[in-house]
Amino acid sequence: MKTFDVMVIGAGSAGRYGAKAAAKLGAKVGLVETGPFGGLCILKGCMPTKAYLRSSELIGLLKKAPEVGIYPGKYVGIRFDQIKQRKDKLIAEMADDAYQGVLRHPNITLLSGRARFLSGKEVQVGAEPYAAERFLIATGSRAMIPQIPGLEEAGYITSDEALEMESLPQSMVIIGGGVEGTEFGQFFARMGVKVTLLQRSDRILSHEDEDVSEALAEILRNDGIDLRTGVREVVIERDPQGEWICFEEKERVQRVAAEVIMIATGRTGNIDGLHLEAAGVETHPLGIVANDFLQTSNPNIYAAGDVTGGAQIVNMATYEGEIAGTNLVKGPVQKADYRVFPRAVFCDPEFARVGLSERDARERGLLSVSESFLSAISEKRLSPIERKGLLKSWPTPSAGRSWAPPLSGPKRRFSFTRRRSRCISARRWRSMRRSATSIRRWRRSCFIWPMRWSEKSSGHPIRKQGEGDGDAAASQREAIVNVPKIALLNIRTTPR
Repeated sequence: MKTFDVMVIGAGSAGRYGAKAAAKLGAKVGLVETGPFGGLCILKGCMPTKAYLRSSELIGLLKKAPEVGIYPGKYVGIRFDQIKQRKDKLIAEMADDAYQGVLRHPNITLLSGRARFLSGKEVQVGAEPYAAERFLIATGSRAMIPQIPGLEEAGYITSDEALEMESLPQSMVIIGGGVEGTEFGQFFARMGVKVTLLQRSDRILSHEDEDVSEALAEILRNDGIDLRTGVREVVIERDPQGEWICFEEKERVQRVAAEVIMIATGRTGNIDGLHLEAAGVETHPLGIVANDFLQTSNPNIYAAGDVTGGAQIVNMATYEGEIAGTNLVKGPVQKADYRVFPRAVFCDPEFARVGLSERDARERGLLSVSESFLSAISEKRLSPIERKGLLKSWPTPSAGRSWAPPLSGPKRRFSFTRRRSRCISARRWRSMRRSATSIRRWRRSCFIWPMRWSEKSSGHPIRKQGEGDGDAAASQREAIVNVPKIALLNIRTTPR
């Protein structure tokens, strides 16, 4: 039986970063992948959806071009086959790059096959048994399918199948108004598909603040999406005229016909077939139970990424993967810190947030002041074509911290600069998956710092560095929140 110091099950973002972190510390690592290689982000998540959304973004700009005196023509030609070919090419390149990166590492052995635990120290990959002192489970997530009467008989697709469609349908009903539902809904609507989006709660993106949800809902409706919220009792019925999605909205029964039904109601940890009970690993409805060190109920087995059922974003997966990889070798020495993490919805305009929402901050008693900056603040800097947007920020003077704001708007670039002008771009938050170190450096350099408030004559808030910082304060440069096409708020850390 072949033996490794560490075995990592799953070669997605969390698995690869976990394997590399452990291998960098000298561990002999076995990395298990069922194939195809790449993981959810590259194959079925972040990368392919953003490739598609780039096409729909350009369509949106063309439709708004007459507002600035540009007339591209009455008809915009769409070649969906070319859009898909471009996406497939980009994904193949990124998957190959990730694959070559693993092969180049001398301490990592790539194993192909489906893994299942035989015990807390043994695992079977395909027909071959392997042993290891410690394990990392990073098998990602799968689509969560709700119990809807008639759904199985009618047939449906998830985001996985939506990315492989060879042609565009005439109409589509999307069930779910979260990140997947809003991104795919806008994409297909701009491709010319008649889209109806059904959301169970009273607003889309229900985990975000209400004003953010309302702003994005208005934009989706302007794109032609039939947005229905507060939907209850969804049933799929069939009659001689075809299939109907029936639901209750505001105590009235509604019926909508669609060629395709897409389910976008979230994802759950992909743990089927792992035989976790043999390893003594506890689970919950959305995945594997893990502590702050990313240890499971078996202290020799760790879990990272989507499989834990936490924030299912690639930034968090790579962050957790690197922490888990370090703890696999050194023991539980590093905790995952979720106070600061990025979120983004790549609709048009895009939404981004770091850390707590305003609602969460208020519920935790961390928020005493809140400011919202609409696009009108910087109207002179705006073109009419890109005037919609929102920037929010809030301080917690008693705690001496400033929570990074959420923002929504076109072509946003959101940066805080501090020592040596370090900054982070909202458009490139997803690139922080390269290393958890980049997240820690950014947080240290530009997120939390002592501050006090003053006001300019214009009424715009100015944050200045707190007293008592000594030479550190004197060395700091000007900090700017720069949101082109939305708002511009200058923040000085030291007087000139």
